[in-house]
Amino acid sequence: MNDRLLIDSALRYFLEIVRQGSINKASARLHVAPSAVSRQIARLEAELGSQLFERHPTGMRLSPSGELLAAHARKARLDAARVIEEITGLEGIQRGTVRIASIEGLAGYLLPHVISGYREKHQGVHFDLTVTSSTDVTQRITEGMADIGLTISPSPAKNIKVEKRIMAPIHAVMSATHPLASKKQVSLAQLSHCSLALPTENTTIRQLFNVSCSRQGLLIEPVLVSNHVTTLVHFAACKGGITLIGDVSVRHLSDGVQLVSLPIRDREMSGRTIEVQTLAGRTLPKGVADFIGDLCLALE
Repeated sequence: MNDRLLIDSALRYFLEIVRQGSINKASARLHVAPSAVSRQIARLEAELGSQLFERHPTGMRLSPSGELLAAHARKARLDAARVIEEITGLEGIQRGTVRIASIEGLAGYLLPHVISGYREKHQGVHFDLTVTSSTDVTQRITEGMADIGLTISPSPAKNIKVEKRIMAPIHAVMSATHPLASKKQVSLAQLSHCSLALPTENTTIRQLFNVSCSRQGLLIEPVLVSNHVTTLVHFAACKGGITLIGDVSVRHLSDGVQLVSLPIRDREMSGRTIEVQTLAGRTLPKGVADFIGDLCLALE
């Protein structure tokens, strides 16, 4: 992102210190002497009449005034990038990059399907997808590191606009030849007699699963635990057992993968939501806004 044309050097230096937490680290990233970075920050503080950072032995932390300036600077940087992209793209959606931060479950199957379909219409638009945790998705949006965030059951966050929110019930995914595959829905009590492949304890799926099992007095030990959704799905496809995953995540699996996805009727397993997030108050580049439309349709 070449924002140097439209963004003041002092603001660029300020944002890099916010990201790195120190002047020395920021200067190394910027390839500028630490003294030059310090002078720009001193100038900003003098002109604004307010201290922007609290200096600590462990690094630089934003003051309340710095928090306000950081929010403004991030939006200014994103707006500058949008203007440059629209000028170079002749104010259309012929080119540009859409930066997405997503949890793994949605990045594995849903997003490749939507991105592939979008690029059939707009081959000049490129994508940068980062797979990360739910909390980091939101943080990347607020810090301007991503244009679009896809996350599960987040807590309310400042400076976040929710473009779309839908229910994301958890399904039991199994081989089409599994004895339960002919059912319309299943319960955790039924699954307790099967080999289960489950995500790790820090995921919402596993947490809701544990709560529901505890409420019913069920003791279920998985035969496989993994922090990789694709591994769990392929384990089910190989007839190793049943895994649990959001229904949206497996909606766009290849037709060649013979899997069945069944609703789980226990109430805790239908309480999740998916959010599509952007930065509040930001004017999105045309390509980003257009892609969000396709993404929201795919989620529905």
